[in-house]
Amino acid sequence: MNYKDDDYDVIDMNSFSSRDNNIYSNSPQDIYSSNKKSPKKKKKKKKHIFAKIVAVMLVCVILFCGGFYIYGYKLIDKVTKTELDETDLGISTDDYSSVKNIALLGIDAQEDTDTGRSDAIVVVTVDKKNNKIKMTSIARDSYVDIDGHGKDKLTHAYAYGKSQLAVKTLNQNFDLEITDYLTVNFFEFARIIDYVGGVTVDVSEEERVEMNTNIIPWLDHIGVPCEPVAAAGVQLLDGGQAVSYARIRHTDSDIERGNRQKEVLMSMFAQVKKMNPLKLPKLAGMILEECETSLKTNDIISLGLWAVLRSPEIEQLSIPNDNFASSGGIRGGVWYYIYDLDEAKADIYDFIFEKNFYSPEEKAKREAAESEAK
Repeated sequence: MNYKDDDYDVIDMNSFSSRDNNIYSNSPQDIYSSNKKSPKKKKKKKKHIFAKIVAVMLVCVILFCGGFYIYGYKLIDKVTKTELDETDLGISTDDYSSVKNIALLGIDAQEDTDTGRSDAIVVVTVDKKNNKIKMTSIARDSYVDIDGHGKDKLTHAYAYGKSQLAVKTLNQNFDLEITDYLTVNFFEFARIIDYVGGVTVDVSEEERVEMNTNIIPWLDHIGVPCEPVAAAGVQLLDGGQAVSYARIRHTDSDIERGNRQKEVLMSMFAQVKKMNPLKLPKLAGMILEECETSLKTNDIISLGLWAVLRSPEIEQLSIPNDNFASSGGIRGGVWYYIYDLDEAKADIYDFIFEKNFYSPEEKAKREAAESEAK
């Protein structure tokens, strides 16, 4: 089964009125004065009414929350749910039990009948204890072992066996203990980005030329309206331009492409936090329509509420990176990213749990220890 590596062919309660405000007044003119009851009884009566008010307010809150929950369930019904076979996920470690790793797969399929490849591969780590979301992008061209298919590009795992095999491949090669995934068709993300008001990114001149020359004309051709980028620099990109920016690859590397995709996602998240809350339900619906996931409805609602209410800090890492050696290499006439997977595992673990294994200080300590041992 052959997969073309030219990326530009697919993309994949009401308040009381003012006249009622004297309900708590000590004036002889209050609403109980005509009954001429003792002050002690007045106090009890007031307490009784206050208790009723609190009860009504609580009922309203419960109804509101219940309505929101029901609405959330209906909204999430739009998501295509596909469970993973948990007995066949390639999990052999127990290092990430204090966090949750989710595979975010950006699929480059244009048509519903096109399986496509996992154009973007990001491991999203949800760390509620430290109120953080960490995103680890892994190069799509990484040279890994794919069960049943031998050594191949990481991106091809999705094409061979969709999300099940993509998650299994990540677990087997990087020991990430992923049990859930979320796919997003980035090809359809332009209209969602337009709805949030665009994304702010820093476009270099080289990136601008690549977008205007090769990608934007192609997006126009396949039905994604996209205006050329007039100048380089920090700027607000509309949906089509943002998709174009995230597609750039030929100016540098697959790693930088992953960084651009994360930059778009992080900018989008920043825009969402500034949006009118009344617009959020529609946004959620738009996104969910483009997703497929193994996450249960309760999990999605819980994660969404946590992210909106807690506004977690977002950090990111790219694999490979300068912490360990990597190179581009040809195997069987195909170009791959080749690097030590054990070092990549250590780097990811270090990033997620902040062990600083690769910090300059820790590196110096290890080098000194190695020198003394000789």
